[in-house]
Amino acid sequence: MSNKNTDTSRLESFLAFGFIASVAASVIAVLVILLSAFTEYKFMPEGLGLVPMLALPFGMVCLIGVLILSARRKKNSK
Repeated sequence: MSNKNTDTSRLESFLAFGFIASVAASVIAVLVILLSAFTEYKFMPEGLGLVPMLALPFGMVCLIGVLILSARRKKNSK
């Protein structure tokens, strides 16, 4: 039973850190894009605009996964 609990908590931790990392990467990318636009700096990496478009949905999937695992853990503990 402890092995199953450890696997669930490990997956839950992985999803939580994935959520935090993807949201942080999106916020940093948006700030870089905005600062680049305000300072009229012409050089900006090509794929930087795609980071928020890809990372935020990935973060939402991770958050939903964490919520599902948490609800399942609470249901099984009763």
